[in-house]
Amino acid sequence: MPIVSSGQVSLSAIAAEFGGSEPHALSEYHGKGNAPSSGEIQLAADFYGTANTYDIQYLIVAGGGGGAGSSDNANGAGAGGAGGYRALTATLTAGSGGMAVTIGAGGAGNGIPWYVGNGASSGGNSSFNGNSSTGGGGGGGIRAGYSGGSGGGGGHRRNNQNGPHGGGSGNAGGYTPSEGADGASASTYGNYHNSYKGRRGNGGAGGNLGTSDRTWLNGTAYAQGGAVDNGGGGSANTGDGGHSRYQSYGNGTTGGSGVVIIRYAGSQRGSGGTVTSSGGYTYHQFNSSGTYTP
Repeated sequence: MPIVSSGQVSLSAIAAEFGGSEPHALSEYHGKGNAPSSGEIQLAADFYGTANTYDIQYLIVAGGGGGAGSSDNANGAGAGGAGGYRALTATLTAGSGGMAVTIGAGGAGNGIPWYVGNGASSGGNSSFNGNSSTGGGGGGGIRAGYSGGSGGGGGHRRNNQNGPHGGGSGNAGGYTPSEGADGASASTYGNYHNSYKGRRGNGGAGGNLGTSDRTWLNGTAYAQGGAVDNGGGGSANTGDGGHSRYQSYGNGTTGGSGVVIIRYAGSQRGSGGTVTSSGGYTYHQFNSSGTYTP
């Protein structure tokens, strides 16, 4: 709660608001609230009625695109692109009201007969604090992969017919870095096997970032592009792209749903999501849509 605007103010209330600890040292509070960055601190003048503000870092990962399927053991289908990935910062004020958190669903995978050119579904967008990440593009059946936060991979019909198709594009959206990488062309990851087997493309990875950047916050690698390996779907709350079918009959798999994670230094100062603490930080993880309240 904000410090009182009149009456008695206590060191414990100041510590709760600005992250200090016992035994109290006034030097802990230099530069916080209205206190100067050095020199004398006056409890009444510097802390009465000061808004309870604190800095957060937050991660927004959108839902991954679905992987495309194949109707037989000769066609190549594109994998789903990862959900868009953005890492941001903000300063929040306690008592300012709830903030909506939206988690995008993973795109559905599908089974594509060779004579149908559609691809799998794209993932849903995730958002928080007025910012959003774009759902990953669905993988192409016998067509180009869809564009999205990260692009879906392209597909290719057997016998060198109807293809190879390019991958979808990742969304730059004016962001630096961009939300995600482009999906691979079917020709990039193709394998004709005597010009009979169709080529296929992997899905793009999220954030157009290195692996170390995608493990921001808690060591989990989010927003991985789907692979063409007949494997499983993207795990829930990862933003991973769905896997597609290659040289086998069956549906592509669903992309992983998105996630929003908020962290700040010190003890818990907000509510909403699943709350944990580690390494001097408090984490709020939203695996489904909800509200964060500072």
